[in-house]
Amino acid sequence: MNRSPGLADALRLTRPRQWPILSAQLVVGVALALPPGAAVTTALARLSPWPLLGGWLAWVVLLNGGTLAFNSAWDRDAGAVAYLRQPPQPPRWLAGAALAWMTAGVAVGAWLVGPAFAAVTAACLLLSVAYSHPRPRWKGKPGLDLAVNMAGYGAGTTAAGLLAGRAALPGHVPGGVLPAALLCLGFALLFGSFYPLTQIYQIEADRARGDRTLSTRLGPRGALALALGLGFAALVALEAALAAGARSRLLWLPALAMFLWLAHLLRWRARAAAMDAAAHEQGMYWALWLWAGIDAALIVAWLA
Repeated sequence: MNRSPGLADALRLTRPRQWPILSAQLVVGVALALPPGAAVTTALARLSPWPLLGGWLAWVVLLNGGTLAFNSAWDRDAGAVAYLRQPPQPPRWLAGAALAWMTAGVAVGAWLVGPAFAAVTAACLLLSVAYSHPRPRWKGKPGLDLAVNMAGYGAGTTAAGLLAGRAALPGHVPGGVLPAALLCLGFALLFGSFYPLTQIYQIEADRARGDRTLSTRLGPRGALALALGLGFAALVALEAALAAGARSRLLWLPALAMFLWLAHLLRWRARAAAMDAAAHEQGMYWALWLWAGIDAALIVAWLA
């Protein structure tokens, strides 16, 4: 006899396998909130833990976990989705619970980090609803789906990390506005470059469901061409942020990491016609490793 979906299924649909990846990206924002050239061990020892823990709980677990569960509540995926190969059937109450989960993230962020962090979290909550709810369903509108993810995962996660890091510094030391804006823009563009990669291996499933995603509209080669263009723009923005904020002598290091990213996309695009869904999915996971290299290179260049 089939059992009814319950709490364990709901928790799986928050996709905890994604949390370490988003946690790492949040840490990048925290590291880039440190003064350029700071002695890392000394700077970390001076950070207050509560804004960092609160920021992680609010952004990664509550907002992000709730966002993914809210999306699954409406999509009711039967096949593999990102970070979950065999999604369970969502409970009927999941959409409401996920909305409450995200709202709790706003409250936790306001309490432990600050009003600016809470405002960023609230804005991304609204984007999550617009993205997944059947009425606006921005997920199914090519271009809007990309814009939401660039603003939320790309710029939002970077801004959340910067705000949590600055709140954790002694005296809540403010940082430069221009470098922070360029960092948020750079990561928005980098996530824009990554986002089509998460859809390519799901093109057939999306078409069968009637979803008109960016990648179903463009096809694999077109989606990869867009990823290449946004990736190059990300390279320019991130290098400009380093030049404005850190005046680093290691500008070449993030540039090298970004060129490896672009080389991966070029090779993928050249082979796209002969690749099946599993190969496209593997290409996405390789891109995640290359993103980690970009993050590490940025932190080294900023703090060197």
